[in-house]
Amino acid sequence: MPNISSHMIVAKLVSEKLNINDPDFIKGNILPDIVNNDQSHHKIQGEYCLIPNIDYFKRRLNLNKKLELGYFTHLLLDKYFLEEYILNNIKDLNIFDNKLIYQDYDFINYQLVKKFDLDVLALKKILSEIDGDIDKNKLERNIKYLSNSETSETKYLNLEKFSSFLYNVSEKISEELKKYAG
Repeated sequence: MPNISSHMIVAKLVSEKLNINDPDFIKGNILPDIVNNDQSHHKIQGEYCLIPNIDYFKRRLNLNKKLELGYFTHLLLDKYFLEEYILNNIKDLNIFDNKLIYQDYDFINYQLVKKFDLDVLALKKILSEIDGDIDKNKLERNIKYLSNSETSETKYLNLEKFSSFLYNVSEKISEELKKYAG
């Protein structure tokens, strides 16, 4: 699954495209990774790995609520990242098993935040207001990653290719969400 900055970038681009100005939408874009629920993604077997069960969530979520629309956006990004970006750009499909991609996340995070002009302070404020049955440690760790300024050469994620993917997938997700955003 992609890193926190990727989810916040897609949240920003989709919210701009669909004119969603609601902090709940931003919060929903991180929830699947921080809720205390082992089934937060309801994964099913995809082409080469487990992916979120999008059909399950279409039936279960109230996509008129911005929080749940954000949750759905997160899951769509996860699905497209795994089925499109990884499959088309990364030869080593064991990057999650051996945790290799997480170092790339650390190194590309700052570059993505800068490139997409994310307002980290505003995001930290919104995300720190999340309540409910969440793992506070996971939330704090994700908020911390938004400010990570450590950069280095990445092994799997190319900044330009990955940025292009984020732009393109935001368009794709926006088209999907137009059916639900009210």
